[in-house]
Amino acid sequence: MKIQLKIFVIIIAVIAVTGVTTIVVSQSIAENILETEVYLHLETTAQSRADHIETVLKNYKELTKTLAAGNAFRNVVDEGKDPAWRMEQADRRTTSVMQAYDEITRISILDEHGTVIASSHADVGLDRGTSDIVLEGTTRAHIGELHTSTFTGNTVMSASAPILVNGEFAGVLVINFDAEKELFEITTERTGLSETGEIYLVNDDGYMITPSRFVGGAVLETKANEIKHYPEDACDNTAAMTTNYQGTSVLQVHKHIDEVDWVLVAEMGTEEALAPVAALTRMALFTIIALLLVGIVVAITISGNITEPLIRLRRGVEAIEAGDQDRRVGTDAEDEVGDLSRSFERVFGEIKESRVALEVYNTNLESQVEERTRKLAESEEYLKELVDKLRISQESLSAPVVAVWNGILALPLIGMIDEHRIATIMETLLSEITRTQSDVVILDVTGVHEIDTYVTNHLIKIVRAAQLLGATCIVTGVRPESAHTLVDLGIDMSELVTRRTLQDGVKYALKITEGGLTRELSD
Repeated sequence: MKIQLKIFVIIIAVIAVTGVTTIVVSQSIAENILETEVYLHLETTAQSRADHIETVLKNYKELTKTLAAGNAFRNVVDEGKDPAWRMEQADRRTTSVMQAYDEITRISILDEHGTVIASSHADVGLDRGTSDIVLEGTTRAHIGELHTSTFTGNTVMSASAPILVNGEFAGVLVINFDAEKELFEITTERTGLSETGEIYLVNDDGYMITPSRFVGGAVLETKANEIKHYPEDACDNTAAMTTNYQGTSVLQVHKHIDEVDWVLVAEMGTEEALAPVAALTRMALFTIIALLLVGIVVAITISGNITEPLIRLRRGVEAIEAGDQDRRVGTDAEDEVGDLSRSFERVFGEIKESRVALEVYNTNLESQVEERTRKLAESEEYLKELVDKLRISQESLSAPVVAVWNGILALPLIGMIDEHRIATIMETLLSEITRTQSDVVILDVTGVHEIDTYVTNHLIKIVRAAQLLGATCIVTGVRPESAHTLVDLGIDMSELVTRRTLQDGVKYALKITEGGLTRELSD
């Protein structure tokens, strides 16, 4: 690509990239600001509604708990009282409570077996002992899920609490509260919401349990999308951009209702929330188009002024490449192109000098390489010889057999004992026994820090090999911690003759050699 075209493309690309980057960054910043503002607004609204709902649920629970502790309902489940009188008390109390609280649609009293014994509706005698609301109400005050009442057809929420007689569980009080009286009013209140905003509750199964602002009959029928439900002790209130139950992109805030396994959802349509960002983007696009038009004119002018002297410089370089070493490419121009041409001229001169120096250097380099190769070979041979000497020294040091008396050899062992060293010890010791015709060998392990099953088994092998050559082995210097380890591991030490110190081993060896005693004699 020609320089003139490159300059033109670069200028246009810079303007385009800068403009697009500006749009993207400004749009991202604006979106983040708007999203934050919307989330804060939804957060405040959702928190207010969630607190209101939790207050209502707590009131329902406390009311049920208080009524369950009252004398009238306790008397109903007290079998020590007259049945007719108990039912009369239950009817009177049920009627008065329902008149005082218009949100209560049904009151049921169940005995300890879960059978309805008194009710505001025609369900006396029914066995409801297996229902969740009853089971939960046997131990504590409990709020159940929203459901449709089979008697009234309304959406209700049940609360239960245990009835105690003389401190003992005797029955359960179950009260149905009309969700439309308070709960639905809280979620359908449009204060603080925009044209596309709404608030609704979702149960543990993901279904909406309060009316939708845009879809009819949504209660317990419509399943909400992308609502992550958490248990009460692991819930994180969240905010997210997602798709709602209508398939619409929305900004959502979730609030967990502590009293029950519900999630309150407050949302607003993304298009409405980010409408100011779209207007800002359109304005930025118009600005970029104008800048591109100006950039085209500027690019044509600049590229023409720069490329002409560069073309002359290129022709001079091509002449030098063709063999014209005396061709001058430098110009008297005081701009960057003039500096570049003079730099080229200096470089070409240095290249000519470098070629001569390189030829001389190459001639000397071959002789230097040969000399260093020879020295490296000598060094390698010396190192090999040194390694062999070190190996021989190491082998002799790893099994130093010492003649401490006529017919008595001592082998002090120091450090770690591995398989290679055991082989060296065995070979050296057996050779010395044969050479010196010794009768006793003392294996001193004072310098061995750890004696385990592996070391002990190899010591036994050394003892057996020495016995085959007619020598008795004595092991000395076993550390207390090593003795404790050997006992814990259950290792058979019966084949080893041991003494506490090297001195004790020498005494015992002298006794054997001088007195003619056998290995079975003890010191």
